[in-house]
Parts: sequence; C-alpha cells; structure tokens
Amino acid sequence: MKHYSKQIFLFLFLVSIGIQGLAQTPTGFSIKGKISGLKDTTVFLAHYFGYNQQVIKDTAQVDAEGQFDFKGTKELPEGLYLIALPKGRYLDIVIGNTSFSFQTDTVNLIGKMKVTGSKENELFFGFQQEMSAKFEKLKQLDAQRRQKKDAASETAFKKHQAEIETFQKTWLEQNKGSFVVKLIKAAQEPEVPAFGKPVVTKADSSAMYQFQFNYYKSHFWDNFDLGDERLLRTPFYQKKLERYFEDLTVQQSDSISKEADKILNKVKSRDMRRYTIYKISSTYENPKILGVDGAFVHMAEKYYIGEPALWDTSTVRKMKERIAIVKPLLNGMPFPQMYLTDTLGREIDIRRIPAEYTVVFIYDPECSHCRESAPKLSKMYPALKAKNIRVLAASIDRSSLKWKKFIKEFKFEQMINGIDIHKNPQTGKEEYYTDFKNLFDVYATPVIYVLDKDKKIIAKRLPLEQIEDFIDFHKKQNQTIKK
Repeated sequence: MKHYSKQIFLFLFLVSIGIQGLAQTPTGFSIKGKISGLKDTTVFLAHYFGYNQQVIKDTAQVDAEGQFDFKGTKELPEGLYLIALPKGRYLDIVIGNTSFSFQTDTVNLIGKMKVTGSKENELFFGFQQEMSAKFEKLKQLDAQRRQKKDAASETAFKKHQAEIETFQKTWLEQNKGSFVVKLIKAAQEPEVPAFGKPVVTKADSSAMYQFQFNYYKSHFWDNFDLGDERLLRTPFYQKKLERYFEDLTVQQSDSISKEADKILNKVKSRDMRRYTIYKISSTYENPKILGVDGAFVHMAEKYYIGEPALWDTSTVRKMKERIAIVKPLLNGMPFPQMYLTDTLGREIDIRRIPAEYTVVFIYDPECSHCRESAPKLSKMYPALKAKNIRVLAASIDRSSLKWKKFIKEFKFEQMINGIDIHKNPQTGKEEYYTDFKNLFDVYATPVIYVLDKDKKIIAKRLPLEQIEDFIDFHKKQNQTIKK
C-alpha cells in the first residue's frame, strides 16, 4: 500500500496543548509518598488524558524505606492522576492541592492509605475504604444466602444492599462541591425510572424500549459537568463521548453534527473545547461507517475554520486544505471529472458510461493491496455486469507499460481501463491532467467509489467484498422510496 498523506490532527493538538502548558505561571508541587514494601525503584506521576493515554509529569526514585518525593517548579493541572508502580501496578490520586503527603502499603494500597494535607484525597480514599468494607460484607451475606437459602438470609442481603445505596447518596450529598464527588458522578450511569404502563403486547414492549432509550439519552450527561476542565484529565470524558456518539446517536452526518453542536454549546473552557472538537472530528474524518464524513466537514468548518482563535495558523490552514479535498467527495455530490484515456488512447468520459451503477477502482499497478484485490474484482465482474454495473479501473501510475501489463495479468480487459496519459496533438508530448491525491483523496490504494446512474457518489472507500451487497441494498432502498 502506498501512503500519500496522514492525519496530523492528533499531533498538532498535543503539541499545542504542550505549548500552552509551558505558558502557565509556575507555582511548583511537592507530593511525598511512602509505600511499605516498595524500595530502590522508580515511580512515575502521570495524569489521565482519556482512558488510553497518560501524560507523565514527573518521576521519582524510591529509597530503601519506600519513600519518594515528586517535586517541580511548574504547576500541575488539576485532575485525576496515577502513580505508576513496578509490575504494572498503579495508584490513582487526585491533584488539586499540590503539596501533600501519603503513606500506604503494597499489601493493600487503598485499604492502608493515609493522607495528610489534601482534603480531596482524604475524601477519595475514605470513600473507597468505606465502600470496600461494605462490599466485603455484602459478599459474605451473599455467600450465606446461597448456602442457607432461607428468608432471613435473603432479607439481610437486601437490607445491606439498600444500606449501601443510602450510604452512597448521603455521602455524595454531604460532600457535594468536592472534585471527588464530581469524579464519582462522572462514572455513574443515568437511573432510568420504571415504565409507567403494563407491558402486554409487542407494541407495549416497543414503547417501553423507546422510553428507556430516550430517557437514558436525554439524561446521559446529567452527572457530568461539561464546564469543569479537570474532568478532561480523567478516563471518563473520552468514554462518555465515545459511548454517546457510537451507541446513542444515529449514524448520519446531520444527526452527528446536531449532537456535536449540543455538546459544544455546553463546553466553554478552552482545552475541554479543543479536545471535544478534536475527538469528534478525528472520529469522522475517516469513519468506520459509510457516508458520515459530512460530520467531519461540519466540525472542521464550524469549529476549526470558524473558531481560529482556538488553533494555531498551521492547523487551520491544513483543515482548509483537507476540507477542499473532502467536501466535493461527500455522498450525493457529482463525481469530479477524471481525465483518462483508454488502451487505444481515446478520451474516457465517465458521465457517458451507460450503467445503472458505476464502480471506480483507483489503483497503483505495483501496490500489493491492489494486486490482492484485482483478481477478486475480475472474478466478480461478470455478476456485476449482469446487473448493469460497470467498472472503471483507473491507474494512478502513468507508466503505460506497467498499466497494460496489469490489465493483462488480472484479466481487466472486460472492464473500462483508464490512465492519465494525454498526447498533445501539436507537440506529441504526454500531458497529465488528473490530480488523484487532491481531487479524489487518494492517499493510499486501492480506493473504490460507487456512483449511481447520474454519476453521483453514493459510497467511497467501500471494501471490495461489499460492493454487490451495498448496491443491492441501495437499489431496494430506492425502490421503497419510489413506492
């Protein structure tokens, strides 16, 4: 596979975050720890940046007594951090106040934790210790009811369950205003109330499921403070965004764009806003689902080009360049003119190809993936042609020799074959007119487009194996609409 361009958005985003971090006013930090059972090793302090990235802020050497000190002259951004220990173990801590100490034991990192000088961490570990003790008791009661199988054991189990729920609600209310409460709530799911009608028929079941879905979606962000930038440095925000757009949003460009606008209307802080824009945009730039890249165009135009103060000039410029390529290739757009000649040197006009559907297969004769796909396409073609589907195979390599060798090797003679070679009638020299990279977004090959009878794009980057099924589905959809 030949690559001609790569996504640069994550790189630019992380670089600019780093630059902004350097501009913060330094106040320093000192976090002293003692972990019994740990000695003569190195530990790392890092904050979460989503659930699958951590940003290391400091390292410290552990002495023979298990003592270490994270310290620096620059301010630590607030959020949920982790201390990475040897053998893959780690310890989460809250960074708000950046001058405190703690001690614990490797035997039970949370259970043995004692914190001095940080109210947030006292709350954080105190809650975990309380809950751990309560769940341990619940586990014992569960074992008893399973063994005895009597009413008293069942009652004791359910009573303790209710006590845990009451404790959680009371504790969260008593400590509201703390960042720890926000952390706990951020990880909670919405509680869906009972459906208000008896479920008897299939229609009732359908209505119940629709009610549950609508309630869950409309209350999905209730416990998450989109205005608190500290939550950016936790595992929870990335998970929430992914869940919301993957599971709760209709995968159509307009629906995705609408939901993105709703969320960004609530996200005001600079870094939180930048991350949200980046995360949604990058998801739909090269989407897993066909036909939703219009959401990427919406995000880029409204939030990158439309909010240039959030980004450096290079990012905005590159977004403009990307949109110039992608926007004309959205579903429903007429396929751009591709200047090609056939094996006899005659001009090919795609618009004049008589077919209900046209598959455009853009390839490089020396690309390994193209050579894997070619025999499959050749084998498929008779069945496609029988359905009034034609294939235009376009080589991006302008070597006539390689092109014709590829056609013969993979039996492409049955298809329409094109190459961007045009002889100037006056000079006799070869001229090239088609910019495959910028007009057809060819940064890797092969690339497949599917066009309808009017030569409008209905799919792009479609896997070869899905062509026939996709066209059959599209045809049935059109027939249903006409009825």
